[in-house]
Amino acid sequence: MSTPTGFKQRLSSELSAMATHSAPAPATPAPSRRLRVPFTAAAVVAASVAAAVIVPTLSGSGGSPAYAVTRQDDGSLILDLNRAEGLDGLQKQLTSMGVRAVALEGDENCAEGHPGVGTWATKDPVLTFPSDPGKAQIHPDIFPKDATLLLVAEFKGDGSVRAMTDWLVPKVPACSLPGKPEA
Repeated sequence: MSTPTGFKQRLSSELSAMATHSAPAPATPAPSRRLRVPFTAAAVVAASVAAAVIVPTLSGSGGSPAYAVTRQDDGSLILDLNRAEGLDGLQKQLTSMGVRAVALEGDENCAEGHPGVGTWATKDPVLTFPSDPGKAQIHPDIFPKDATLLLVAEFKGDGSVRAMTDWLVPKVPACSLPGKPEA
C-alpha cells in the first residue's frame, strides 16, 4: 500500500528528473500558406457581366432603386423604372447592354407631337407590360433592323411613374408627347 510519504517521494523524484532534462525544442511554426488566386481578365469580365445583370440606382430616399434592368435567359430584359431620377441611368444601362433604345420623359409642350408616323408594327410586341407602370419586358431580338425602341415615360408630381409608352422609330425624335394619340 502506498503511503502519502511514498507518494511524495515518487513525485519529487519524477519532478527532479524532469527538471534535469532539457526542455524539448519548440516546434518551428510551419510557414503560413497564402492562398494565391490569380486575378485574371476573366474575373474582371465575370464581375462586369454580373454587374450588368442588375444595376439599380438608388436615390436619396433610401427606398427602392430608381431603376433596374435584368437580362433573362431568353435574351429579353426586365426593366423597372420607379422614379424620374432613374430615367438617365436606365438609358445608360440599356445602351451599355447593346439595346437600341432611347428613354425620354414625355413633354406636354413637344412640337413634334407623337412619333406615330413612320413607326413599325411587329407580329409580336417588342415590349410588354406585365404589371405596374414603369415595369416592362423588352424583347430586343424582334426589333426590326433599322428600328430604335423609344420609351416615353410620364411621371406624377411625386416623381413616381404614371405610365410608359413605347414606339419603334426609324429616327429618334428630340421629344415626344406623353401617352398615345387620341383615336
